[in-house]
Amino acid sequence: MKFSIEKSILLNSLQQLNKAIPPRSTLPVLSNILFESGDGILELRTTDLEISITIRLPIQSDGKTKIAIPIHKLLEITNEMPEGNIDFEISDVGKVIIKSAYGKYTIMGESADNYPSKQIITDAREISLQSELLQKIIEHTTYAVSREEIKPALQGVYFQIHENMLRIVSTDGHRLVRYTINDVTSENFQGEVIIPAKFLSIIKNYLPPNKAINLLMDQHHVKISLDETTISTRIIDQKYPDYENVIPTDNDKKIIVDRAEFLASVRRVSIFSNKSTRQIILSISENKMVISTEDPENITTGKETINCKFSGEPLSISYNAAYLKEVLMHQNSDEILIKLKTTVSAGIFIPQNSEDDIITLLMPIR
Repeated sequence: MKFSIEKSILLNSLQQLNKAIPPRSTLPVLSNILFESGDGILELRTTDLEISITIRLPIQSDGKTKIAIPIHKLLEITNEMPEGNIDFEISDVGKVIIKSAYGKYTIMGESADNYPSKQIITDAREISLQSELLQKIIEHTTYAVSREEIKPALQGVYFQIHENMLRIVSTDGHRLVRYTINDVTSENFQGEVIIPAKFLSIIKNYLPPNKAINLLMDQHHVKISLDETTISTRIIDQKYPDYENVIPTDNDKKIIVDRAEFLASVRRVSIFSNKSTRQIILSISENKMVISTEDPENITTGKETINCKFSGEPLSISYNAAYLKEVLMHQNSDEILIKLKTTVSAGIFIPQNSEDDIITLLMPIR
């Protein structure tokens, strides 16, 4: 079987498909890309058994074929090819011949029978969101998910879909983000779902401007289709923790501070913090915040003072500087309202004068 494809189209597709290739796997076949051609269409698919990316491309071909080809070798040679068409010839025994204007190369493919089957969605339910809103949801939540495999529920973003309201939550046990969106219509689906953060991070790069995006889901999978690309993932089938009971409602100490100035000070002071604990201390008194750190092991200290709006009993609280920096980076306002209670209770960060209903919880270092 033979087919021909433009180098730039193939290269761009391979780069996108490579995002679903697992870095390590006990199944060698997952380091392959599945080629399936017929009726003038080439379908390319990769998967790590959780996330699957499929791209359909028009091609010039004679006949049908289905074969798994090592993606890294194919990506390397395609990247080095000159612009123009690349010709493929696939034999009955799985030998793949690749031809360009400069030469001919061969690589052995693998039987497509060994490749995982497609993720099929049945009895699909649908959520429709504008692309800009979905982009904002991903930006404000995925940074706070857990990276620990022992907590699979926390590796995803929790969507609560109600008739006229959407609530999105992410947490890693140290930080928690709750994003509430009103006036969202979901006619044929209401309920809860945990969507893997990796899937959301991948689709973020595909979202076009000013377009309604449909998320199709069933009991096990969620899928998004954009032009020639389809991305699907397994839903995380776990119970999400009761986040509402974690969010304090009686934090009575209120501080308003300039976000950019606060973030810049934290960045500078944290350079001198202990590399293991990353601990910095916020000492808040009337209209003043002192940001400090000390690392006795390396005999380093850092201290800065910035202005803020606060009146009340002085309070000091310690945070992990890396977590605090990320929280501040994702507040989309010039000023931030920080609500505190004690030195050991969670702090609440709220963007001031923002149209978005987002609150972020950050646990202190005890």
